[in-house]
Amino acid sequence: MRGTCYTAGVALLAAGALGGCQSRDSDTATRDSTAAGAQTAAANTPTVNVTAKDFAFEAPARVPAGRITMQLVNNGTELHHAQLVRLEEGKTLADLSQAMKSHGPPPAWLKFVGGPNAVPPGKNSNATAVLEPGRYAYLCFVWGADKVMHVAKGMVREFEVVDSASSGASELPAADITIDLRDYDFQLSQPLTPGRKTFLVTNSGPQPHELALIKLAPGKTVEDIARYIEGGMKGAPPGEPIGGVVGLDKGARGTFSAELEAGNYGLMCFIPDAKDGKLHLEHGMMKTFKVG
Repeated sequence: MRGTCYTAGVALLAAGALGGCQSRDSDTATRDSTAAGAQTAAANTPTVNVTAKDFAFEAPARVPAGRITMQLVNNGTELHHAQLVRLEEGKTLADLSQAMKSHGPPPAWLKFVGGPNAVPPGKNSNATAVLEPGRYAYLCFVWGADKVMHVAKGMVREFEVVDSASSGASELPAADITIDLRDYDFQLSQPLTPGRKTFLVTNSGPQPHELALIKLAPGKTVEDIARYIEGGMKGAPPGEPIGGVVGLDKGARGTFSAELEAGNYGLMCFIPDAKDGKLHLEHGMMKTFKVG
């Protein structure tokens, strides 16, 4: 099970009645149009392949600016994700390394802009973001049984976002579901049904949040996931991460797609609180919901 944690030091690295009057045919046409638009947007969005292994990222050194999809493949033996951060004010990995030695708040030049969330070995996840030109890095904050974060084992990769002829659009693609991140809640726009869905995730909270999507084992809840992590992740996990969007700063947005089967799922935020250092899930930022 995923044991992601952004501790203080490592965080441095880190429509109403009118809608009711629409006919069923109109609803169907709208859904079909939205799906077609999403497919077109996906086809027009450059994809960056990011391979995670123990303990490094393999990814291009330069990517085009604009809308871009990051496709994460986990070729390691542990859970991995790819937290995407922007290094502003000309900062580099050397500055990032120096910052992690401090225990204060994250520096203003470090921006959390999403990225594909954790999946087990052999699986993949994705996230789409609109990136401005500049210097960025992938980080992995996941830890294993030894409780040492992968970023501390060298799982960091810097890259540059540049304007080019292949730069993508300046807007995120259409989504089937919107999820609003708050202090401390996940607000879904509508109930979920089986199938492949695209989610638009927006952080409306005053501090960074993430969305980890977990397929729960039968009869399990997000509380079982929290207890499993607190107990040292021993035995069979009560669920399997299937993606999501890693940390987003206030106002930041991103999308991701996932295949949903009928069953129970969980949403969780593992980022520590700016006030007391407790994980946001300990403040209640976790939700169990049913698909189908």
